[in-house]
Amino acid sequence: MINKSLYKHSLYSFFINPLFYVSSVLTVLYTSFMFYFVNRFFLVSNSNISISAFFNSISSVFILIVPLLCFRIKRFIEDDSLPVGGFCRFFTLAVSVFSVCLIPLLLLVFIPVSVNFFGRIDAGQIFTGYLALVFYTFMAICFVLFLFSAIKISQNILSLLLSITVLFCFNFVHLIPLYLKTGDGLSVFLQKMSFAWHFDSASKGILDSRDLAFYFFASVLFLFLAVFCENKRTERKISRVTASLFFCSLIFFGISFERIYFRLDFTKSRQFSVSQTSRKLCSQLQNPLRITYYQSKELKNFYPQSQEVAEYLNAFASSSKNVFFSIKKAEPEKLERLGIQGRQMKSENSTKVEYTTVYSAIVLQYLDSSSIIPFSISTKTLEYDLAQRVQLLVSGKERKVFIITGNGFSEEDYSYVQPWLNARGFLTQTIKTDEISETLQKIQVQDIKNTQILVLGSDKLNEEQSQSIKTAVENGVPALIMTSPYSVDIKDEWKVSKKQNPLLKVLNGWGFAFDFSLAEDISNFPLTMTSTEGSDTVYKTMNYPLWISVLPQKEAFEGATITWASPIICYGKTEPLLVSSPLAWKQKPSENSSSLFILDPFVVPKSAAAQGEKSESLTLAAILQDKGKNLNVALISDQFFLNSLMTGFISNSEQGDFRNYDYAASILLKLRGEEKLGLLIQKNVSNNSLYKISDENAFIKQQNLVLIVCFAVLPSAILIFALCFFIFRKKINSIYGEKNEK
Repeated sequence: MINKSLYKHSLYSFFINPLFYVSSVLTVLYTSFMFYFVNRFFLVSNSNISISAFFNSISSVFILIVPLLCFRIKRFIEDDSLPVGGFCRFFTLAVSVFSVCLIPLLLLVFIPVSVNFFGRIDAGQIFTGYLALVFYTFMAICFVLFLFSAIKISQNILSLLLSITVLFCFNFVHLIPLYLKTGDGLSVFLQKMSFAWHFDSASKGILDSRDLAFYFFASVLFLFLAVFCENKRTERKISRVTASLFFCSLIFFGISFERIYFRLDFTKSRQFSVSQTSRKLCSQLQNPLRITYYQSKELKNFYPQSQEVAEYLNAFASSSKNVFFSIKKAEPEKLERLGIQGRQMKSENSTKVEYTTVYSAIVLQYLDSSSIIPFSISTKTLEYDLAQRVQLLVSGKERKVFIITGNGFSEEDYSYVQPWLNARGFLTQTIKTDEISETLQKIQVQDIKNTQILVLGSDKLNEEQSQSIKTAVENGVPALIMTSPYSVDIKDEWKVSKKQNPLLKVLNGWGFAFDFSLAEDISNFPLTMTSTEGSDTVYKTMNYPLWISVLPQKEAFEGATITWASPIICYGKTEPLLVSSPLAWKQKPSENSSSLFILDPFVVPKSAAAQGEKSESLTLAAILQDKGKNLNVALISDQFFLNSLMTGFISNSEQGDFRNYDYAASILLKLRGEEKLGLLIQKNVSNNSLYKISDENAFIKQQNLVLIVCFAVLPSAILIFALCFFIFRKKINSIYGEKNEK
């Protein structure tokens, strides 16, 4: 299949030409720049770092690099004196170009390795991404070789530019429906023809046989088309029967692989697979469960990832013989009768702006009951949304949560709590302060297991109200309490005060004690402060150790943010839930100042040494699950953990930070004995934060090391190899020259 002589000559032609070395250096520099700078990898507050950006950068730069490298061996395509058959010639040339493309690809392995220095990397995602990249690169090479054999232009530069343009168009042809109105059939066709579209699943850790089959058959097709063009140029006869049989075979196998396929999930947490928890729930179904996905035909144009929703729903249905799945076209009138509202999406071109209403709703029907997921465009929490609804349909038991705001704040100050918990399958009800005792006393014995209490702050609760909470909890009602000994005026000057709190005595009796200090940590949320110098506004970002950025832990895969917390001391059967980093410390209350603590971001000490304290891990949240006493209580030492104003502070301009809310939902489920179901909330969450290095100086040092390797060491290695090769070649030529003279 491969002609060794031609392979060696083509490789040699690469190594003696500076174009190969320049293109390799360009690949390394471009990919590094896009990943580290354009993707803002080193921005600590950026929680959306994805290794997919690394693979997308390589596939993008190869739009230029592959035609350049193929251009170098164009003379071998047009050399009729080569004693090599058509298909063997093009296949050999494709393998030679692919061989030299592997050199920068192998060097770039350092980038995903460097991610592991700062955060967590998924080896399965790297495997599928690189495997698909290999298939994609070889197909792109075959495509360009076909273009060079088909394009008959005397100007070589024009043919190179044309091949780059055509490859670019085929790479991003799936984006056309975003800017131009296309029919449903044409939109699907463009997606299937796009080279980059078939790379998306692999970059996320999914190995889809349809994508690999596309790259394989496309490579074979382009090679045979190149041979066809070459035979036409040299006026060789082509058997029509052979050509027809070949193309019919390709179409047949292409359709077969489209209908008979597999999708393997290589991610560490099996993000895109149906978990055992869901399989167990589905096994409890005694009657058919029908899942209907109502999807607008325009949805894929705005949300290409919505295809993954359909794929996952199909996999979910395959997990049980009693689950049936179907996709239906969204009919607005019918969906509105079901209470489902569409979303308006904006599309614009050079002449006008249009708004399109799209639907992506999932309806579950079981016997006479039904449940609706009103809008779903990704698989991030899809399994949890399905599983908790299946459980509710099977058991018929609702998850009631009584919300008590015990710190004097209004319901608006915690405005996200009810909508968020409702979306997670809880039935919430806010209890007014003066109705706490009466409401909790009315909880029926049969409702205890399905009822929970969420307490948001406690310094305004009196003795009677605290005792009512104590009685309800000791009767078996699970409770999640968010409080601490100190209160901060978050709406004014951040003044801290300590007030007598009857609920703290109740917590103490259960095994939760507070250290009367404030926890600080080197792993913290960076505050952006503004100051005015003359007429200019100056922005300064500084670490604020009193707002602790909790590193990823068992129940908090994404971490959390806890503000002005007092360390918890656990005793008895109480166990820690969330802990700080080992480099945390305590700020003890001052006796000589009008203010108990230093809260000013400009003045507060930024390390344990500056505070004059020792570094240690501090408990910020704890849990008590005592089956003997029927106690299920969790405590988070932050009454503002779910506060709307604080959520706004820790969110960025692009998206809100709602990690605390999902963590609270998972703890509520854990207290109910549904821990496995709670873990599904964050199952599809990848921790992309740079959490491994908390020290600022150590982070900068490691950052500089990575940048030196990517922008200096790797390019230098390529140039040194080039220099060594040219020196070696010169010596060999001089030796042969001396022999010839003799």
